Amino acid sequence: MRTPRLPGRRSTSGPPGKRVRHAADGEPGSLERPMDRLERGLRVFLTVVALVAVPLGTWCVGHAVYSHFTLARQTRLAQLHPAAASLLTEARSGDDRAGAQSGFHALVQWSDRNGAHTGVAPVRAWLHRGATATVWLDARGDIATPPRARDFAATAGVAMGCATAFGGVATTCGLRWALDRSIEQRRLARWAREWEHVEPGWVTRYTR
Repeated sequence: MRTPRLPGRRSTSGPPGKRVRHAADGEPGSLERPMDRLERGLRVFLTVVALVAVPLGTWCVGHAVYSHFTLARQTRLAQLHPAAASLLTEARSGDDRAGAQSGFHALVQWSDRNGAHTGVAPVRAWLHRGATATVWLDARGDIATPPRARDFAATAGVAMGCATAFGGVATTCGLRWALDRSIEQRRLARWAREWEHVEPGWVTRYTR
């Protein structure tokens, strides 16, 4: 006597308790193709570049620029010494005179153990005659170009770091766009080739 089958119960073939395992990605029968796996891998790579390489490169460039200008300033300070000077003329900009140095300059006078000296030195903008300014002298006592300001190294480091970050993000986005465009074109071309093989069978089947 056969045992009646319960309503709603589906009969399954094969040994009891054995389930059909679906194909995983990349295995035979999976809908994911090699082009899809390549696209996924490149997307992961570009994401890692954007999240890790770009910030690291930004910090390295900014730190390198800051260290360079800090060392240059320290070297320059070791070669020069400051002296207090009095302006004999108004501070004037050299930008409007052909061949003149950029920035503001004035005729100044300073004194040392060898006596009084005069010369044209770079000074702060808009100083008037009789004002006091600091001039920088080299080992021979001649007026020299002053060292850069203390905060110049930090400003240059931040500027170069921001430029590096912007360039890195722009490059990553450009590569991402080019990657998507190239893969999409390849995918469409492959679909077109596959449809050329499938279309005759579909047309024959559904036009009978």
